[in-house]
Amino acid sequence: MSYVKHFEFAQRFMPGGVSATARANAALGHPLYLERGDGARVFDIEGHEFIDMCVSHGASLLGHDHPAVTAAVREALAQGVICAYETEDHARLAEQVVEMVPCADMVRFAGSGTETVMHGLRLARAATDRRMVMKFEGHFHGYSDLLNYSVAPPIDMAGPAERPTPYPESAGMPPDLARELVVLPFNDVESLERAFRTHGYETAALFMEPINYDSGCIVPLVGFIERCRELCTEYGVVLFFDEILTAFRMHRRCAQGYLGVTPDLCAIGKAFGGGLPISALAGTRAIMEHLRPIGDSEMSGTYLAHLTAVKAARAALREYARPGFFETLNARADRFYGAFQQAIDRSGVRVRLQHVGPRFGLYFGVDGPVTNYREAATQDRAMLMTFIAACFERGVYLAVSPHHGFSAAHGDADLARVADVFEAALQEVRRAHLGDERGAGG
Repeated sequence: MSYVKHFEFAQRFMPGGVSATARANAALGHPLYLERGDGARVFDIEGHEFIDMCVSHGASLLGHDHPAVTAAVREALAQGVICAYETEDHARLAEQVVEMVPCADMVRFAGSGTETVMHGLRLARAATDRRMVMKFEGHFHGYSDLLNYSVAPPIDMAGPAERPTPYPESAGMPPDLARELVVLPFNDVESLERAFRTHGYETAALFMEPINYDSGCIVPLVGFIERCRELCTEYGVVLFFDEILTAFRMHRRCAQGYLGVTPDLCAIGKAFGGGLPISALAGTRAIMEHLRPIGDSEMSGTYLAHLTAVKAARAALREYARPGFFETLNARADRFYGAFQQAIDRSGVRVRLQHVGPRFGLYFGVDGPVTNYREAATQDRAMLMTFIAACFERGVYLAVSPHHGFSAAHGDADLARVADVFEAALQEVRRAHLGDERGAGG
């Protein structure tokens, strides 16, 4: 079936023709409808092949149809599609997480990142007997009402840069919730310290992406995340790392191990399941024991930790723990980003490339380093859309997203091809938005 026909058909039964908003691709004018995925590639319903630079928004870090993951799923199916029961695999997976994640003394599994972070917020409130929450502008923590603020606010509605106004990211959110939330600018120590002086002793948790991929790729400035840790300890606030996207991305011990700072609680997801729907809430024993049936904070559900996903996650973690896995992945990333930066330099297009591990952000129309959401929001989105569409026409798929990336299944030849396509796409951007074209040596 063609895209046009299937898109028309899908829109009859699903809003926008998609099962999730993020699957609508505004740069293409339609979603990417797939037949299958294999390693670094996806194949659409019209028979076209693409090198995938979305990789399930980061969930498929091992690539599509990884043999260890698919074997684990088959093993789970052979056990009878067990749902809402515990098995030996559940405790063994928890043991693997505790061995790999620095803050993890105990673990509870869930499905989506939204679900896990929502439960983490309630747990932090139960453990501290406080209500208020702090988060950073541009950081994404799922779609639950209190945390779905100021992820990508319009600048004219975001308030002062040093004291952002909480901006609801969806209709239908109760406006009174904003009174329990303090939104902070990332990488601003002065604003952070002021917020703790004012609200520290009434705040349950400080939520953050330790690496802010959801604004492209913004790393904490030297000393900033350490200061977050110090202030949380001083004021008795739970430091919560949302590692749904960063977990096992660049280091076997997640962003915690990469940055050398340990939170009190974290959520891990996406790459954790090897492409299967599972995430985890992990933290210190003192906090985690507030969960029922030991404590009084609820976290339960029929589909939490379905055996198919549990076994897939066990297989994925074994792959990440293999000697040399991340060294190989990061070395491949260095080569790819080097080639991409050379293409940017040759193109004459103003675009900032920022990256950590196999995930990167692009900021069109931006020259210097991007250190917070307000700087990220100055980028030229029309140029980004042209770039994504041009890549699609040449067999490379990117979602309309702040971040893009590749998997362990992408070889050097795949990434060299991507770099060539990116260079050609930059020429399209130059023609469409700058009115001329620069040759490879220009």
